[in-house]
Amino acid sequence: MPLMNKLYIVAALVVIAAIGGYWYMNYQASTDSMMSAGDLGTYPYQCDTGGRFSMSPSADTSSITLIPKDASFAGTVVLSRISSTAGARYEGSGIVFIGAGEGVQLTVGNTTEICNPVPNSETPPWNWGDAGEGGGVKQDASLIVSESILGKWQSVDDEKFVREFKAENKVDDIYEGKVVTSGMWVAYQKGVNAPEVPFPLEESTVYLQLTLTGSQADTLNFKLVKLSPDELELVYLDRGGVLRFKSVQ
Repeated sequence: MPLMNKLYIVAALVVIAAIGGYWYMNYQASTDSMMSAGDLGTYPYQCDTGGRFSMSPSADTSSITLIPKDASFAGTVVLSRISSTAGARYEGSGIVFIGAGEGVQLTVGNTTEICNPVPNSETPPWNWGDAGEGGGVKQDASLIVSESILGKWQSVDDEKFVREFKAENKVDDIYEGKVVTSGMWVAYQKGVNAPEVPFPLEESTVYLQLTLTGSQADTLNFKLVKLSPDELELVYLDRGGVLRFKSVQ
């Protein structure tokens, strides 16, 4: 073979090797980037409001990446895991994500949605484990409320009145800085931890019952209509009316 042809062949092999190395390096970088965004795969969800998004957990599940698709939030967000006794809880960018079983409760601002995995014959849904002793998010909404409602709530209509929900299901009613009534409270749903009440219970609704002693001794029942980090709204079922509160330190 002439020397010139040999040189052409060697040069061609060098070029091919260089292109191959460049392609591999870029492919590896792309793969590494994809893995860092979701080391354990990507899982699509659809919410009861019609919104859709996908979730990718990190390798150690210390964070998750949410990618919207007609969802109630805009743009890709990364949420960090928060210690919780009611499901796997992640927070960030004004979003609270709580997973229990295969379901998810997603709170964006003042809006809470129940979201379930989109069926996929090739990939099983991500399982977050049980919240407490129960099953999925719908069955454990009262448990999640029991954790999120803890703290002091000041009446919007009467700033002198503060209701404090404490751990171990204790509650204090405070007026002008003094505890006037104390007692116990419980969150319940239809068929889940529900006491006997003189009114029909709605599906997928959380209720509160307060058993108070002291100057305002009574048993009170409320329907929860709003619960966010800053706002609490209850419908007083026994006598009617709406109680609105804001969170205080």
